[in-house]
Amino acid sequence: MPHSQEYVQLLLEIMELRQIIAEQKEQIAVLLKENQELKEKLGTNSSNGSKAPSQDPNRKSRRSESTGRKPGGQPGHTGHKRTLYPPEKVSKIIEVRPEICPGCTSLAFERTPVAVEVRQVIDLPEISPEITQYNIYTCKCLGCLKHVRGDVPKEAERGFGPRLMGFMTMLTGEGHLTKRKICSIAAHLELKISLGALCNIHRLAGDLLQAPAGAIQQFVLKQEQLNADESSWRVLKKRCWIWVGATSKATFFKIDPSRSSQAYRRIFGVYCGTLTTDRHGAYNEHEGPKQSCLAHIDRHFEKMSERPGVDGSFGRVLEGQLDLIFGLWGEFKQGAFSRSILQEKANEHIENIRAALIFTAREAKNSKSAALAHDLLGRFSTLWTFLFVEGVEPTNNLAERCLRPAVIFRKLSGGNQSDWGAQFTERLMTVVCTLKQNAMNTFTFLTEVFTAHQAARPPPTLVF
Repeated sequence: MPHSQEYVQLLLEIMELRQIIAEQKEQIAVLLKENQELKEKLGTNSSNGSKAPSQDPNRKSRRSESTGRKPGGQPGHTGHKRTLYPPEKVSKIIEVRPEICPGCTSLAFERTPVAVEVRQVIDLPEISPEITQYNIYTCKCLGCLKHVRGDVPKEAERGFGPRLMGFMTMLTGEGHLTKRKICSIAAHLELKISLGALCNIHRLAGDLLQAPAGAIQQFVLKQEQLNADESSWRVLKKRCWIWVGATSKATFFKIDPSRSSQAYRRIFGVYCGTLTTDRHGAYNEHEGPKQSCLAHIDRHFEKMSERPGVDGSFGRVLEGQLDLIFGLWGEFKQGAFSRSILQEKANEHIENIRAALIFTAREAKNSKSAALAHDLLGRFSTLWTFLFVEGVEPTNNLAERCLRPAVIFRKLSGGNQSDWGAQFTERLMTVVCTLKQNAMNTFTFLTEVFTAHQAARPPPTLVF
C-alpha cells in the first residue's frame, strides 16, 4: 500500500511537471517572438524601414577614403567663372588705365586700348526704407458745416507696401524662417515690424493666395500622373497631417485632421489618373491606375532578409530580383534599349518575385513576412505600372522631395497655432513649390499678388 501511494504521488508530480513544462514552452515561445520583434525594432533604420535618415540609431558620418588630392580646383580642371551681368544692369562704370610702364617708366599711352578686361563688383546698396506719409485731412463742409475726413487710400490701409509684404511672406515660404527671426531680419533693415503686424501680413497673404493655390490644385488633379504622400503636422498642438499631390510641373499641399480614407476622398476624390504612392491604406480608395512605390517595398524586402531562417532566405531572393529590375530601369532611362525590350527583360524577374511571394505567404515563420507577401500579391499588378505607362516612375521620390521642405518647416516652427495659419501654410507652400518647379521668382510673384490687391485687381495666375 505505501508503494502504491508513492507511485500515485510520483504520477501526480510528473503530470504537474509536464504541465509546468508545457506552460514554460508557451512562455518561451512568446518571449522568443517578443525578443525577435524587439531586435527588429532596434535594427530598423532608413534602409530597411520607413524611418528618416535623421532618425537612424548610432548614425555615423560618411568617411570617404583619401584620394591624395588637395581640396579645391584641380590642375587641368575647366574653371567656372561668374557670368557677367548685361550692360543695362550695371549701375556705374569705372575706367582703369595704366599709369606707368613697368618696362621703360613712360607715362604716355595710346588712347585706344589694345584689350579691355571686364571685372564686375557686386555689392548691396545702403538699405533705407522708402516711407510714404499720407496726411488724411478732416475738413469742415461749407454746405452743412459737418467735419468730413478724406478717404484712406487702399495702399495706406495696412501700413506696409507690396514689396515689403512680399519679402516678409517669401522669408516664411522659401526660407522657412520663424516669425521672430523675420522680425529680427527686418530690424537689421531699419524696418519696425511687430509679431502682430507680421501675423496680419501672413493672414492677408493666406487670403490672397486662395485663388492661385486653388488653381494649382485643380491643375494637378487633371494630370495623367500624380504622386501623393503625407506626413504628420501640428495645428493648435493637435496632431494633423499634411498631404501633398505632386507632378513635374505643379504641386499642392493640404492640411487635414486625418490620415484616413475620408481625408483622401476630401483631397484627391476627383482624381482618376495614375496615382503613385506607398502602401498606406487610404490610397486604396483610388479607383484608377496605381503604381506602388518600389523603394518602400525594397526596404521591406531588406528587412525580411535580416530575419533568421527561411524568412531571411525569401527576403534575400526578393530583394535581389527587385534590384535587378531597378538596374534594368536605369539602363532604359539612359537609352540602352526600348520600352518593349525593358518589359521583356523584366518579365523573368517579375515571375521570380511572384513565385517567391507565394512561397513566403505559405511557408514564412514570421507573421510580418507572411502579411507582407499576402499584401503584395493582392496588389501585384500595381508594382509594374511604370513598365507600361509613359511618364510613371517606379518610386514615389517626387512626392517625397516636394514634402521634405514641409517637414523641415514643421520641425522649425512646430506647426501652426491657428486654423488660419494652417490655411496660410498650405497655400503658401503650394505656390512656392510650384514656382520653384517652373524656375519662377517667388519674391516677384508675391509682390505682384499684394500689388494686385492694392489695385483691387484679381491676383496673378500661374501659367505652366
